[in-house]
Amino acid sequence: MSGSPQPVNENRLLATLSVEEYELLAPHLKPVSLSLSEILFRPEDYLERVYFLTTSIVSLLTELSDGNGMEVGLVGSEGMVGVSAILGGSETKVATVQAPGEALTMKTEKLREEFNRGGVFQNALLRYTHALMTQISQSVVCTARHSIDGRMARWLLMYHDRAEGDEFELTHEFMSNMLGVRRAGVSEVAHQLQELGFISYQRGHIRILDRKGLEEFACECYPVIKKKFDDFLP
Repeated sequence: MSGSPQPVNENRLLATLSVEEYELLAPHLKPVSLSLSEILFRPEDYLERVYFLTTSIVSLLTELSDGNGMEVGLVGSEGMVGVSAILGGSETKVATVQAPGEALTMKTEKLREEFNRGGVFQNALLRYTHALMTQISQSVVCTARHSIDGRMARWLLMYHDRAEGDEFELTHEFMSNMLGVRRAGVSEVAHQLQELGFISYQRGHIRILDRKGLEEFACECYPVIKKKFDDFLP
């Protein structure tokens, strides 16, 4: 279905739709507030709802049997949490809220119904899923092959892309869990990035000071991931 562009939508995936396409979905989108550390779903959960994020950020974690895990995906206002719903399967990751905020939620059955209509909405979801899978696979390679300093710079840039503004709260413990490294390693790299003038960091409060410098310092995975999302998002 073609049509005129819709007014600004806080979710960039939904913003790719025309007014007519969005109006088909709007009655089924319900605003919700997501709390810090809230678990949206765990592996093997049946997905009753999906979430189009607007001001919140959600981490997708691979969890091991001993309870430890590592982040493999990060979702903000560019996307949707629960992409496995369109494939009819259960979730394989833990989805946990890392930055509280707002989202629009839709029942899985309705999402599948609209997806199966085909057209622009189906295409947008497929392209987003492809971009997210690129992020996940690139993150796995990054963890295996790249140094912690380049990885942390990449991760900060990805978080900055999804955060509201240049300042956000991130503790050493949180970053060590997301990157799968010791807290001492995070402290060392945070100090290095601060000495280089890329960030300021104090008591869990981070401010991005020199984004261009941080981009040049980050590993090659960041531009690969960013380009994939930029190719189809407004």
